[in-house]
Amino acid sequence: MQNGGRHSRSGWTPARTLLAGLAALVLTFFALGALFQGHIAGLEGASLRTPIQLGGPVSGTQQVPDDVASILQPTSTRYKGPLDLDAAVNERVNAINASWMASEDRAWWLEPGYHLSYMEDYPPYPFQRIKRVTGKDTGVMAIIAPFYDLDYYKGEAARAFFWRMKANGHIFVIITSYQEFPGTIVNPFDDRHTTPGDKIIHAAVDGYLHCFRQPDAFLPPGVPRMLLSESDFHDPDRRDGGGSLQPWGLPKEYDIFYSCQGGEWNDFARNWTLAKDSFKRLVTKLGIKVIIMGRDLTKEEDNDLSPLISSGHIVTHGLNTPWKDFLRYIESSRVLFAPNVHDASPRVLAEAMSLDVPILVNKYIVGGWKYVNQDTGAFFDSVDNVVDAYKDILGRQQAGELHPRQWFKANSGKLRSVFKLQAFLELAVGKERLKAAQAVANARVTY
Repeated sequence: MQNGGRHSRSGWTPARTLLAGLAALVLTFFALGALFQGHIAGLEGASLRTPIQLGGPVSGTQQVPDDVASILQPTSTRYKGPLDLDAAVNERVNAINASWMASEDRAWWLEPGYHLSYMEDYPPYPFQRIKRVTGKDTGVMAIIAPFYDLDYYKGEAARAFFWRMKANGHIFVIITSYQEFPGTIVNPFDDRHTTPGDKIIHAAVDGYLHCFRQPDAFLPPGVPRMLLSESDFHDPDRRDGGGSLQPWGLPKEYDIFYSCQGGEWNDFARNWTLAKDSFKRLVTKLGIKVIIMGRDLTKEEDNDLSPLISSGHIVTHGLNTPWKDFLRYIESSRVLFAPNVHDASPRVLAEAMSLDVPILVNKYIVGGWKYVNQDTGAFFDSVDNVVDAYKDILGRQQAGELHPRQWFKANSGKLRSVFKLQAFLELAVGKERLKAAQAVANARVTY
C-alpha cells in the first residue's frame, strides 16, 4: 500500500519514465535533422550564390546570378569567335614560345604549357584534370568519354558533377579520345553512350580538342575547336625506367606489329576481322612474320590463324607484357599495322612514330588519319590493297624516304602540344576566365 501511495503521488512509474525518455530521443532526433537540413540548404545556397564572373571572382557577398547563368548557358550563345582555331593557335604557340625563350627568369615553376594529368580517383573517369606542366592544377577539366549508362546512379552523379563544377567556375573541354564520342557510339559491345540530355552538356562545354576529318558531323555548332588528340601528348624523347620512346637501334625481327587485347569490345574497335584476313593475305603473298600483342591465340578456341602460328609466321604475346617491352617489340618491327576504324587516335601510332617505325593505317579510321603522309606511312582499306600498301611502305623505307620520328617531333609530341593546349584555352575562353578558374582550383571549390 505504501508503495502504491508513493507512485500515485509522483505519477512516474518505470513504464512512464521509459516512454518519456523515448519521446525525448525522438524530439532530439527531429531537431537535429532540421538543423542538418538547414545547414545543407545554407551550404547549397551559399554555393549557388558564390560570386562568379567571367573575368574572375569578385569580392563581397552580393548575388551575381547573371554571371552564373552566362557560364551555364550553351557555349554557342556566348562564344562569338571563329569556330576552328587551328591557325590562330599555331600563331599563339609561336608567341608563347618566343616570350618564354626571351624571358630573363626561366625558373621551372614559370614554364608555360598545359597538359593532361594522369587519371586520378578524383575527379572520377571520364573526367580528367588539365594541369600546368609544372604540375599545378588549372581549374580546367576534360571529359574524355561518354558517361556510364549501365549504372543509372553513376551516370547521373557524373552529370551532376559537371553542372556543379561548372557553376563553381571550372572550365570544361571535351577531348575526343573514345571512339566516335561525343557522336554516336556504334560499338555494339560498349556500355557508354550519349543520351539526349548529354547533348546539352556537350553544347555547354567551353571547347573541343578533336580528332575528326569532318568535325561538323560529330561536334555541336558554335563551340570553338582544334585538331588535337590525346596521343599528341606523347613525349618522343622520353627514356626512363618505364620505357623509352627514343629508338635503341634494335634489329628488325618482325615485319608487322599489331596490338589487340581480345574480347568483343577490343575485337570490334581494333577491327580484328580485317586484321586476320590481312595477315592471311600478307603471309600467303609475301611470307612475312607478324607479332600480335595483347592476346595469346594458342589459348583461344576457334582460332583460324593456328596454321600460321604453327608455321612461325605469327607470334603472339599475352596481356602481361610491360610497357617498356611493348615498345621494344614495336621498334623491332618494320611496320605498325592499324586496321582500326572505330578508334579515336590510337596511342600506339604515336609510339611507333616516336620509335621511327612507319605506320599502315585503315583510311576510314575515325582518328589518327592525320598522322599518315609521305613521311610516315600509307593508308589501306581492305585485303585487296593491303599487300600493295605494305610493299609501298617497304620501298620508300629502303629508299630513305620515310622519316616518321622526325615528322612527329616537328608536328606533334608533348613539347608542342602543351603549348597548343594553352594557346587554345587562351583563345577559346580568354585569360581572365583562365585566371578565375585557377582561383577556384586554388580555393579547392568542389560540390
